[in-house]
Amino acid sequence: MTYQTIQQQLDKGWRVFDPNRLTFLRQVLQWVGQPDQDLTIIQIAGTNGKGSTGAMLREVLRAHGETVGHFASPAVFNDREQIWLNGQFVTETAWVTAYHQLLQALVAHDRTIDDLSYFEVWTIVALLVFQAEHVTYAILEAGLGGRDDATHMVGQAAVVAYTEIGLDHQNILGQTLAEIAQNKADLITPGALVVSDLAQSAEVLTILKTTTLAKQSTWAAQPVTVTVRQDTPAGLAVSVAGEHYQLGLVGAFQRRNLSVVWQILAALEQRDQVMFNVATRRRGLAQAQMLGRMQVDQTRHILWDGAHNEDAAQGLVASLTNWALPERPILVLGVLADKNYHQMLNILLPLVSAVITVTPNNPRALSATALAEAVQAIDANLPVTAMDQDPLTYAMAQRTSPSQYIVVAGSFYTLNAVGGFS
Repeated sequence: MTYQTIQQQLDKGWRVFDPNRLTFLRQVLQWVGQPDQDLTIIQIAGTNGKGSTGAMLREVLRAHGETVGHFASPAVFNDREQIWLNGQFVTETAWVTAYHQLLQALVAHDRTIDDLSYFEVWTIVALLVFQAEHVTYAILEAGLGGRDDATHMVGQAAVVAYTEIGLDHQNILGQTLAEIAQNKADLITPGALVVSDLAQSAEVLTILKTTTLAKQSTWAAQPVTVTVRQDTPAGLAVSVAGEHYQLGLVGAFQRRNLSVVWQILAALEQRDQVMFNVATRRRGLAQAQMLGRMQVDQTRHILWDGAHNEDAAQGLVASLTNWALPERPILVLGVLADKNYHQMLNILLPLVSAVITVTPNNPRALSATALAEAVQAIDANLPVTAMDQDPLTYAMAQRTSPSQYIVVAGSFYTLNAVGGFS
């Protein structure tokens, strides 16, 4: 069976509503030989910033000479983006080899691959690939929440790190910030070193600290001051502890993610008796890239950003404001229906000259027409067009000058639907 055939047959549904799910997943992990026990795992959870934090950490570790595996989701254009191995996407051959190992274990216990969801399969395959490649560090990003997330099947993490926690997926994780924070905090495993973005609300930090203590883990968070020196479409320059760094990632909000990376590195230095010097950090941070997150094409003046909730939209607006663009950009926007998109519109619309709405490539998508109506309800004077066929070409034709920026945002699934990515 080919890689493409397998992907078409995987169950794309969610299993997070089953309270006994983790028990079953841990059983499956035992059947495939407990690959997590051979790995030094760094888990990253949070509402926003997981991908950027993981990308920066991955590249600093690689610059130090480590073999690194990185599991992140969702993919933007190619499912293999979800498993990074030594700076490359997992090969189809390596993926299929691990998949057959999983399939054989299931069959041996009278189960089938249909007993696992797409995300669960990918999580287990990632662990098997990382085990086979003998990675020094395995970075696992939680997919949804923490308590019932498939990545929580691993028995032990060396470090558990928290990026910004905000309101998202409230129908699953809880209606309040405290409920969401507790769900994510429950990802903590006994004996882990726990770090966090310390710009979190006091309520969130209290929950993280209390859960760390209850899980007999160690609260290793420490203040890190990151100063933004320059924020432009060409890149982000920062200083930390008097040293200057040029980031491969864009957007002033990365300073919060970078503070988490610094804490993870400090935790690893403490745990593994290693040293990540300034030169190593500079090399790694300059190399860090993340598909679809504040990704700028300076030649065509297009910005792709998967901002999918209120906090991410605020981060996008902050960067656009810092850039002081000569003209307000054109926004190509698509959202999922279960997001608080009205609030996202309130944040984004004042900064743009026109909106082109699209339908994201996801069953939970809000239609381009419905989103256009929502835009008009908020600002009847703002030009808005619903267009699912080649919206990027249409946006480029609407420019008042070749240098006017086009911003494609709302979801990674929007970026997938729009295409044109470089």
